[in-house]
This record gives sequence, C-alpha cells and structure tokens, in this order.
Amino acid sequence: MKKTVLIFGDSNTWGWKPSNDMIKPLERWDDDVRWPGVLQAGLGDGYKVIADGLNGRTTVWNDPIEEYRCGKDQIIPTMDAQAPFDMIIIFVGTNDLKVRYTVSPQDIANGVGILVDKALHQVGDYTGEPKVLLVGPPPLGPIADGVFKYMFAGNEEKSKDVAQFYKGVAEAYGVEFFDAGTVVKSSDEDGLHLQADQHELLGKAMVKEVKRIIG
Repeated sequence: MKKTVLIFGDSNTWGWKPSNDMIKPLERWDDDVRWPGVLQAGLGDGYKVIADGLNGRTTVWNDPIEEYRCGKDQIIPTMDAQAPFDMIIIFVGTNDLKVRYTVSPQDIANGVGILVDKALHQVGDYTGEPKVLLVGPPPLGPIADGVFKYMFAGNEEKSKDVAQFYKGVAEAYGVEFFDAGTVVKSSDEDGLHLQADQHELLGKAMVKEVKRIIG
C-alpha cells in the first residue's frame, strides 16, 4: 500500500510564479516543477503526495479582502476529505506578514500552533496516527520594487524571526519541524514566491524529511 503525504500550504504550494504582475491572469509552475511534484518524483511509486495549496491562505486570520483564506477553518475539512494519510505537512504563515494583519512573528507562530493542535486532535480518526511536519516559511526577499511592496511593506525583518518561533511550537507539541529557509530563498523578483530552482531544492529536501519521518 502506498504511503500518503498531505500538504496543507499556500501559494508556494499552489505554484505561484514570481513573474505574476497581478494584472494578467495568474500563472503557476507546472506540476513537475512545483515542490510537491518534485517531492512525488523523488519519493517514487510507493508514495502518493496530495498538495492542497491555496493562494493567500493564513494561519488563523480572516482576510476582509480575499475571503475564505483562513487555515484554521480549512484544515479539518481538508484532512477529512483526504483521509487516510500517513503524514501531513503544514506549510503556511507567509501571508500572515501582510500589513493588514499587524501581527508579530510570535503571533504568527501561535496561529500555526492552533493548526498543529487541530491536526493532532483530528488524527485519532485516521488509521496509523499520521505524523505532523511543521515547515517554517523562508523569510521575505526584497519587496520594495515588486508587486507586493504595499501589501507586505516593512515586514522583511519581521519575517526573519518567524521560523525560530515555529521551531518552538513544534517542540511544544512534539511534532517534526523543518526550516525551509535553510535550503531556499524567496525570489528577488517579487520577494515572496519561489523560482523554479528553489522549488526543486525544497522538493528534494522534503524527500529526505518524509523518508526520515515515515520511512
């Protein structure tokens, strides 16, 4: 039987291209370019990777402009819809850095902690008690000249502190942790999303993590 990995992510899981200008229709990297596709290829036929990536997804915040993006409201329905699985990767938090939320790195980590808590309380419904891997998002790149310069203005420094608080959340809940910022960096083009080569690096790094955690 195949081992199943569920990814609960945002636009970097969806595959947003840094070249998107928010005017023309959005483009996304091809399936085999996106890091979940790289992960699937690296794991091979004995695994199934399910990628649930939603642009703008937050940890716990309701977006008054882009509605239906609150991860707290979505993680349980997503888990129920995709069950059973052996592992869930939670990779959100970058969108919490939008200036409209005005939250600290610690608050972002507290938000993702709620997602971890919900996942852990839901796993009892699934055979095998799936493992939880919390992924700290990479810091923002330069945004001053990009399309997100107003949406994320002034939060580059704040973004550098998010992963350390995520690590603390993972330790507190006894789940696995991986800091994506140790292997990839956000694009210089829009300061937020991953270029194709970074998707490849992240996907290959996650192959090692998945095999380490669930074999």
